[in-house]
Amino acid sequence: MYFHRKQSKSGRCLQLLESYRPSGGGSPRHRVVASLGDAEIPEEWFDGLSTLVASRLEGRELLLAPDLPPEGLAWVDRIVHDVERKRRDEGAGTGTTLDGVVLDRIDHSHSTPLGPLLVGLDAWEKLGMDRLLGEVGLNGAQRQAACALILGRLAEPLSEHAFYHWLPQSSLPDLLGSDVSSGGAQRYYRAGDSLLAKRAAIEAGLRERIGTHFGLTRTVFLYDLTNFHFEGSCAENPMAVRGRNKQKRNDCPQVVVGMVFDEFGFEVLHRTFAGNTADCTTLPGMAAALLRASTDECLTVPDRPTVVVDGGLATKDNLAELRKLGFHYLVNDKRARRGAWHELFREDGFEPVAGRGEGREVLVRHIDAVPDDRAESAERVVLCKSRGRRDKETAIRSQAEDRFLRDMQALAKRLATGRLKTAGGAERALGRVLAKHPRVARFYEATVADTGALALLWQRDDQRWEAEDELAGCYALRTTRQDLEGDELWRLYMTLCRAEDGFRTVKSDLGLRPAFHRVEDRVDAHVFVTVLAYQILRTILHRLESQGDNRRWPTLRRVLATHCYATIHLPLVDGTVRRIRKPGRPEQCQWDIYRKLGIDTMSGLPKSGGTVPTRPAPKPTKRVVTQKSKCW
Repeated sequence: MYFHRKQSKSGRCLQLLESYRPSGGGSPRHRVVASLGDAEIPEEWFDGLSTLVASRLEGRELLLAPDLPPEGLAWVDRIVHDVERKRRDEGAGTGTTLDGVVLDRIDHSHSTPLGPLLVGLDAWEKLGMDRLLGEVGLNGAQRQAACALILGRLAEPLSEHAFYHWLPQSSLPDLLGSDVSSGGAQRYYRAGDSLLAKRAAIEAGLRERIGTHFGLTRTVFLYDLTNFHFEGSCAENPMAVRGRNKQKRNDCPQVVVGMVFDEFGFEVLHRTFAGNTADCTTLPGMAAALLRASTDECLTVPDRPTVVVDGGLATKDNLAELRKLGFHYLVNDKRARRGAWHELFREDGFEPVAGRGEGREVLVRHIDAVPDDRAESAERVVLCKSRGRRDKETAIRSQAEDRFLRDMQALAKRLATGRLKTAGGAERALGRVLAKHPRVARFYEATVADTGALALLWQRDDQRWEAEDELAGCYALRTTRQDLEGDELWRLYMTLCRAEDGFRTVKSDLGLRPAFHRVEDRVDAHVFVTVLAYQILRTILHRLESQGDNRRWPTLRRVLATHCYATIHLPLVDGTVRRIRKPGRPEQCQWDIYRKLGIDTMSGLPKSGGTVPTRPAPKPTKRVVTQKSKCW
């Protein structure tokens, strides 16, 4: 066998040929074993590929196999598979038949996941995303690439490079057209660039379309930050610097992302910051951007919406800036400030929040006076006592104390056995232990005693420990909203969980981290594509939640992933093979999701097929089934 490139009217075609001598004699001839189209296979692989393919087809083992890279071995598998399938098709006329179809040789191939892409495409169309991208100036090819890239994030979060290689194994060519696979991986890098260039217009248009589609009136905005690290030095991106990483990846450069969500979980704004940016410094700029969006870009909001932020962002200057811009705020007071409310937490007057089950009780009370002059305007303070949070904090502190005592006992043993011989060395070791356990070390007095022999002495301050224990599960909310009661303000603050859920989805389910880009604009494009995928996903989840289905995306994706496109091969008695590519029939659990999303039928999905001629088939040698079957 050998490879040969043939020039035809439609272009060059790579063929695998084999030589043979006719049975009646004569000069050697050659015949086509496999036609590979315009496959780009390096010529230095040709000899090794042909040798391995021939040995596999003839069923013989090679003493010394050619040395090929994994990509070359993958081509061997593909060629052998195609040749064996072709040989089966050539014998298609033999076997049990029904209505002209050889039943024994029915086969299917190229099954590709459809379900997650189908629900994503449905949300894409209902939001009018193709029209929106056209209005901001993207042409048809750019819109197709953007749609494929964003839907791919839903089904299989990958980098643009890996996405291009995954694309042929998905159902996107069936849904969007076979030309979606053309253009190479750079097409999808450029798709991200084109989206980023129109980010402001796309974000504004999408906010308006989501609000109109669901009839949303946004009254609460949730702001929080996260970060994601890079694999590599990322020296060409000035934003990628080392900082405090929330996943403990302090060995990598990172970028900080700030996002504003509404109370329904949809993204409203996002910005990227340098990796060493302090969280509290980002709030004024985001608040100003939110004000512009609410006044200039058709963001339906009341006169004074409420901004909900975590305690780390609630500096005095930030709260003053929110008031200056006309926003109400609701913040969780810093943990270090709980002691200021200690006496009030001991008093009566707390009311339970309705609807909380056993073990999840929350007690609240509100007061309209604050014990200091930190606030420049009237605030309402909501004191909260949570049973679940108390159990959690108590368990965390207990485990931290156990770890601290183990390290103290280990240090005491080192002193007792003489492995630490100087007081200075013992004190430095003690300092390291105390610094390692700051959560509980502040409740202990520890010293190194030198009375002829070094000894470690420590004692817990039980009074401070019990005072801290009384405050376990207690926290205070501060707000300028004077029109809401304590339980209403507590429920309002709990909407911050939507922001946390949104970040969890963006980071874990949609592949925000880690980033594999080196250039700043490509990093911003990576973030923006992820945000657009999140908006499509949130559209899906919002529709399901409105009908009582609160499953998270990983669960939904796992259920939908088994609904596939497949190519069915129907060998006919005349020797031809009818090939039909169509979507499978959804299972009941999949229909349940589709119907809740308004997808009632599969008849509108693209289908394709054709007839492949083979050699004339011999007459059937087995019994022919003549009765009709309900399956056909």
